[in-house]
Amino acid sequence: MSEMRSIPRSLQDMESFSRPEFTSAMASCYGMTKAQIAYDLYKRLDQGILVRVGWGRYSFPKKRLYKYQYSDAAIDVANTICEGYEGLDFQIFELIQLNEFMNHQMTHNTIFVSIENELVDYVFDTLLKAYPGRVMLKPKADQYYRYRQDNEIIVGRLPSETPKGIDEPWKSRLEKILVDVFTDKLVSAIVPGSEKEVILDGAFSSYMLDENTMIRYAKRKGTEKRMIKVLTDYREAVIE
Repeated sequence: MSEMRSIPRSLQDMESFSRPEFTSAMASCYGMTKAQIAYDLYKRLDQGILVRVGWGRYSFPKKRLYKYQYSDAAIDVANTICEGYEGLDFQIFELIQLNEFMNHQMTHNTIFVSIENELVDYVFDTLLKAYPGRVMLKPKADQYYRYRQDNEIIVGRLPSETPKGIDEPWKSRLEKILVDVFTDKLVSAIVPGSEKEVILDGAFSSYMLDENTMIRYAKRKGTEKRMIKVLTDYREAVIE
């Protein structure tokens, strides 16, 4: 396809539209085949001309892509892992990332490092040597609070097919962070319950989020039903 056609006005005037609506409008205006339309939609998504805003729904981007400047402590941990394990699949999320969305700020930072399953123990040993006294492996909430210190490093398992960061693969997508806030046993225990809805609302209000990505990640964690309920309850609350 040499150049993209203009998206029909009927779609431009909609808050969001489904794939069948996109297909019907493009076929009606330009006589395109389903294969051509599918490729056209793929290219628009790839170039950011359109964004996914829900299950099979698309829209023009009105919000920002989520980007976060990690702390020096988190970047140092990332560099330590990259230097010791070239090509390792891992991601980092730090607790103070949530301060952008919270009413009550996190004053003590914790760096969560998720590692591909086969190498969790090896990376844990490496970090333990590099940061003695600051590293815990999959602690329960009571253990975390008993031994916690600022910039504590928590090592855990990275579910397969976790969405990779946009700038660098090790940077956590906001979709992943939100799922962890609501479904990860430790993160969910640390984040006050009164702040969780505030975080979710702030994230959806400010940034482009792909709910399909959230559900796929939740499914890999075995928490799909719980996350679907969270999103359903949020949408109903917004409508009210």
